[in-house]
Amino acid sequence: LKMQRAHDTPLLFDNEVVKKIADKHNKSAGQVLLRWATQRGVAVIPKSNNKDRLAQNLDVCSFDLAEDEIKAISALDRGLRFNDPVNYGLNIPIFA
Repeated sequence: LKMQRAHDTPLLFDNEVVKKIADKHNKSAGQVLLRWATQRGVAVIPKSNNKDRLAQNLDVCSFDLAEDEIKAISALDRGLRFNDPVNYGLNIPIFA
């Protein structure tokens, strides 16, 4: 997408809230974000070409996030979308 707001938004991997939770659980930021999604019942399809990261992505059910951690990550929502549904044949408005 050629939307400046989407390009200017910092990565969640670098967010201090996410990094603090990751440190607490001795996990990577990516693992915490995947666990946040799966613990909320969201199906995820992580992508990586890195063997170590692939293994980390599979190790997201070995810990649980506390309710306050889930809420803290959920509060980071900025209403951004980073994919264009038109690319998938869907006529859905973009709200980024």
